[in-house]
Amino acid sequence: MSRVIPAIFDAGVFRPLEPVDLAEGTQVHVQVPTTSNTKSIGELSPEQLARQQKAIKELLEEIATLPDEGPDDGFSGRDHDRILYGAP
Repeated sequence: MSRVIPAIFDAGVFRPLEPVDLAEGTQVHVQVPTTSNTKSIGELSPEQLARQQKAIKELLEEIATLPDEGPDDGFSGRDHDRILYGAP
């Protein structure tokens, strides 16, 4: 006998959303839907594609304005290896 048990996939593990009466270690078969809510670029409308391209452009422009290094707190990029591994 089989039945459908709703579950959520979380951190690489299927977690049932309702109690399941099975002994620990019982092997089960999980049927996963093959449909996805994600569309490929070819499935986007011209308007959706334009919005995505605009959002990506704006994000890249914002990233370009960020400093290469954070505040001088003793952990600069130049000192990365020295801090992690000690002086050579």
